[in-house]
Amino acid sequence: MIADIKLPDSSIVRQAEELARSVSSDVLFNHVMRCYWFSELLAQLEGVKVDSELLFLSSVLHDLGLTGHAKGPHRFEIEGARAARTFLVERGVSRERAQSVWDNIALHTWDINLYRDDCSRLMELGVVYDVVGLQEARLDPADVAEVVRRYPRLNFKRAFNDVLTKELDSKQPYPHFFHICTHIEQNRAPISIPDVRTLLNGAPFTE
Repeated sequence: MIADIKLPDSSIVRQAEELARSVSSDVLFNHVMRCYWFSELLAQLEGVKVDSELLFLSSVLHDLGLTGHAKGPHRFEIEGARAARTFLVERGVSRERAQSVWDNIALHTWDINLYRDDCSRLMELGVVYDVVGLQEARLDPADVAEVVRRYPRLNFKRAFNDVLTKELDSKQPYPHFFHICTHIEQNRAPISIPDVRTLLNGAPFTE
């Protein structure tokens, strides 16, 4: 139950939330906060104990690269990871701990976090749950509704597609990287790549 989950009570958590709130649109801020709560609910569902502070920092700072706070030529997840690590180290977080946040954020657009530690895996699943849905995750509908009530989606599907399109258009040519086996498969037979709007619209949320 969401009532059983307590937000980690530390100065760096409060500062990270304030940073995310101050640099993000309402749509993006609500998204990163939902990701954290969904991650915690998934941990609860699995009966897994995680470092809630690290989970919070990774979740709530994971889209800094889609804001003006983390401008740069690299992909948004790389720029965001760099900005998050700098923010944390400057506020006294250990370099090792800040690097863990960097890793989680930099890898969150791939599936690599799913094969790392529980904190990284659950952070990733929380993001996936909010963006495209996670059919195998049987969260209590009442808990999901409460998260969305606290942090409304505000037409997230359309707005997030617009944010990603702006990111793409602002960095041309965009620094794409494909798995090496993807290159082989593409040359065997063209791969059908779904439009992002199709993926976003498949999430089990009304807008």
